[in-house]
Amino acid sequence: MGGYVARVRHDELPGSGAEFDRLVNSVAQRWRAVDPLLPAPTRPRSSTYPLLTVSDENGEPVAAGTMRYTWHQPGEVGRTWGMPDQHWLTPVVGGPEPRRALDSLLSSWREQLQQLPTGTGSESAALLTWPARDVSAVSALQWHGLQPYSVLAARERRRGVPPSLPPRDVTIRLADSQDLTQIVSLLMEEHRYEEHFGGVFVQPETAEQTRGVAARSLARSPSWIWLAERRGRPVGLIWVSPPDRARWAAPLVRSAPAAHIGYGVVAEEERGRGIGTALVSHAHQALDTHNVQITLLNYAMLNPLSGPFWNRMGYRPVWTTWEVRPALALR
Repeated sequence: MGGYVARVRHDELPGSGAEFDRLVNSVAQRWRAVDPLLPAPTRPRSSTYPLLTVSDENGEPVAAGTMRYTWHQPGEVGRTWGMPDQHWLTPVVGGPEPRRALDSLLSSWREQLQQLPTGTGSESAALLTWPARDVSAVSALQWHGLQPYSVLAARERRRGVPPSLPPRDVTIRLADSQDLTQIVSLLMEEHRYEEHFGGVFVQPETAEQTRGVAARSLARSPSWIWLAERRGRPVGLIWVSPPDRARWAAPLVRSAPAAHIGYGVVAEEERGRGIGTALVSHAHQALDTHNVQITLLNYAMLNPLSGPFWNRMGYRPVWTTWEVRPALALR
């Protein structure tokens, strides 16, 4: 590790933790310089999950990472999204040499994964999220075998394409409970397409689980799900979670209030005709009217349609999730 020392903690940080406050401050300075949308980093804690720490030659912390493990049994909703066994690291990397610090942190993480008795087999993954514009340590992520997997992108209020009308024979309206079957059909088409990129694994229960989630949203008024229809036939939708339904997303960015777009779907045979742009324009007008300052969404890095489309709509990457499968493929 070139003079850096790593250790794992299962207790609270010692003393006042002033040295870790200095670590967080150094991270905050770098994040502010590279991306004003990034939130303030939080001080690492080890009371709930094991905490890896890396110190320099003077004993000053230069990196910390909380290790978290999640798993999904057959039949659970999470089984559709990613690998069943997921090992997450939440890194806080500062100091004058962030690439070197992250390199040591990832090496220590690999050692900890090797010691686990279970959960690191063929259906496992090691994942972490890194600021998209913080290029200071990307080479360390690559060297350890991690690959960019998905993007959290953001659009600030009134950014993106001008208001757009749908094609002449297409109408857009708020969906309600009567549209449940058609909405589930469109969502399942999207799930099957996303399977190509390794982020979705359609299970026997996925359709019914999707139906349950959609039914709960459609029961609310307004649903915040807009449906595009061509002569009465559903051809696309956009599903928005306004700020009161997207509280989980608020800590991911500095701006507020924040909304989240969960799905933007256009039927395969209808793509390229302006329906997606019109749906997004419709949703943006509603979000801007409700004074939503920032809207977030996720897309697969390998999806050849999502990145270019959402960029045209005014979205740009804020966070990138990096992954390696199986977990012990981490170098």
